[in-house]
Amino acid sequence: MCCGQKRTVLRNSQTQWTTPSVQQYGSGNSEAEAARSHTPTAPTTQKTSPQRAANLQTRSIQAQVATATSTYSSISVRYMEKSPIRVRGMASGMSYEFSGSRPVQQVDARDATSLLNTRFFRRDS
Repeated sequence: MCCGQKRTVLRNSQTQWTTPSVQQYGSGNSEAEAARSHTPTAPTTQKTSPQRAANLQTRSIQAQVATATSTYSSISVRYMEKSPIRVRGMASGMSYEFSGSRPVQQVDARDATSLLNTRFFRRDS
């Protein structure tokens, strides 16, 4: 054997092992048998351009922020440290940036509870 004949034999032997067998149930109804043995095809996916994907993501984030800010109340929270920090609200998923120069931020009320349970944040009057 030479010139690819071994590969052909190997491929043929692999397809014999990996081909699923279908049991035939002698119903006599050829349409039903055809429907049972029919393998559905995979759905095609539509590709989007990177610019369109970025626009969709930006719109999604803007919608989430608008919903979060319009639906829930906010609480003024003071950061007690000086070093800059970025935290993500556990309930809303929004990011808040605090530092020594900007220690007070308006925080979604749902996120404030988890922040206020630490020693780094206090409620601002």
